[in-house]
Amino acid sequence: MTQPAPTPQALERLRTLGDRRLLSFFNEVTTKTNRALLNVLPSVDGFRKDSVASLPKRKQALLHQLFKKGGAKASKARAEDAYYYLWRAWAQQHLAQVEGLATLLDGIERATTKEHPQVAADQPQAEIETLFRSLHEQSFLNHCDAETIARLLQFSPFETTDTLQLLASSAKPLVAVQKDRELSVLPGRIQEHEDRLRGLQSEIKGLSGDVARLAETVASIVSRPAPVADDSALANALENIHDELSALRKGMEAHGQHATRVSAETDTRLKRAEHSVTDLEALWSDLEDRTGKQAAELHHQLADIVQRVAQLGQATSPVRPQADIAVVPATPSLRMVPLTEQTGLVKALGTALEAAGMLTSNYAALGLRSSGAATFAEEVLTAIVACKVLFFKGSFATELARVTAMTLAAKHVVRAQVPVGFVDATTMDADVAEALGDRNGAVGALVLERVNNVPFELLVDATADLVRHGNVVVLASLADGITTFPEQVLCLQLGPVFDTDVLDWSLFPKKAALARGSLTSLDASALSTKPTNGDAQSEELVRMLRIGPSFRNPHIERTAVAFMNALERFRTADAPSSLQSAAYGWLWPLWKMTCLAPEDIEEQLDGGRVDSENYVDTRLQLLMGLAGIKAK
Repeated sequence: MTQPAPTPQALERLRTLGDRRLLSFFNEVTTKTNRALLNVLPSVDGFRKDSVASLPKRKQALLHQLFKKGGAKASKARAEDAYYYLWRAWAQQHLAQVEGLATLLDGIERATTKEHPQVAADQPQAEIETLFRSLHEQSFLNHCDAETIARLLQFSPFETTDTLQLLASSAKPLVAVQKDRELSVLPGRIQEHEDRLRGLQSEIKGLSGDVARLAETVASIVSRPAPVADDSALANALENIHDELSALRKGMEAHGQHATRVSAETDTRLKRAEHSVTDLEALWSDLEDRTGKQAAELHHQLADIVQRVAQLGQATSPVRPQADIAVVPATPSLRMVPLTEQTGLVKALGTALEAAGMLTSNYAALGLRSSGAATFAEEVLTAIVACKVLFFKGSFATELARVTAMTLAAKHVVRAQVPVGFVDATTMDADVAEALGDRNGAVGALVLERVNNVPFELLVDATADLVRHGNVVVLASLADGITTFPEQVLCLQLGPVFDTDVLDWSLFPKKAALARGSLTSLDASALSTKPTNGDAQSEELVRMLRIGPSFRNPHIERTAVAFMNALERFRTADAPSSLQSAAYGWLWPLWKMTCLAPEDIEEQLDGGRVDSENYVDTRLQLLMGLAGIKAK
């Protein structure tokens, strides 16, 4: 028999559940079954293949292989088989009272064929519905409950159709099943106590007969004429009879006490059973009342919302503002200062290769080693073309921002330092346009220094308007001090955040003159004719951006995917991969801002490998080390 592989819809549902909930589901399988899992789970380094201690790591490795994009098909197939094995083991353990469960599961496996994969996704649907319909029916026989059926469906490798969800939700709930089970046991217990009472009554009757016979014996002895000859023999006989009567009386008293205790215990248990039944009935009634009240409240709220929407549709036109009231800014605008650090020839940069080469040369003059400078130059150029905004953080953040601006915009560069407490950015686009002057369509650049001296909410809209309506790029630096604000997710809506302290800096840089250039265009297709193949990893990037339990930002997803796809046009080497670069500029800062658990970060970054089989991005590795996240 063939084990069914998870459908794409099932994989997406399981990925949404998250690793923690999936591992919790795995851990609900008993240790006895876990030992059998050693034969199907993927192996991990540092453990023997038959070591039970390796199970937690091997379960995590199973999830990594199950959700990993690409990779060997054989590993993917083994991971899918192992997941189905776990799911079936859970079902057989938690639905042990269901009749014919193994037969129903075998029927699903028999309906799955490897020879016709185009049919395999639909062929077992009838058998799957038969399984959950049988569970639904047996829930009313108290063999299972709605909550267990729903959990089985939630973690199943099958597509959750409306029919399956209806069968799970309409099954008998756990409260009702427990109530019926308690009631079904009561008659047996009562019958057991009644049988014990009948047995005691029979023993008492037998003892009463013995006492009656002894009494007759005593009466017959007393009625006899007293023998003259042997008084001592009569005295001994009477003493023996008296002893026997005393022993019988004690036995009857003991049996009576035992019967009393059994009767009292029976009465107590019957009263407890009656109380339990009363409590269950009250709980069920209370549950029905609360459900009815909540439904009534929801209907009331819905009616209120409909009424408010109708009122909004009838609203009158807004009052026109008075034109004679002057608007006075509460604080001054940013001060724009031309950045003219050097004079000389300006080279027109018409291709991405020329622009990345000049950036690499100037970064090397700042002290970046050649191996890391070329990779970083391609990432910076991609961010400028695809996003028009990027953020540098670290001890060389401002220097890198200025050098990048002078390299790509030459004479048309201005800088502005954000002062502590600055709140007004309404005229920033006009101030930049005035400071740059007439550019005749040339690319301009704004170096925005210490941008986190104020909350970025005050600058985000003005920055977005500036790069949207003009041929201008913004290079911002993030400061680190007691007056600065923490990095915000809003930054990633506009562009990446590069932590420059983890780049490969030289302690003794060679002094060299900085070259100046000017981009002829901010269009990626004009700068490079190389086609992009980044769409293949776009879904994986979006999945990793949504790793947080309650986080989704479509603006960040759109900007990050545009960056990664554009990077495919400019990248000249195979390593690092585009997804590793996106992890450096987007995923790492986002996960730190949203406080993602360290173990989840390590699992996704895989020690710096991300999606690469052999190449480890040392920047990601160093970021994890600085944050105290140890690679597993």
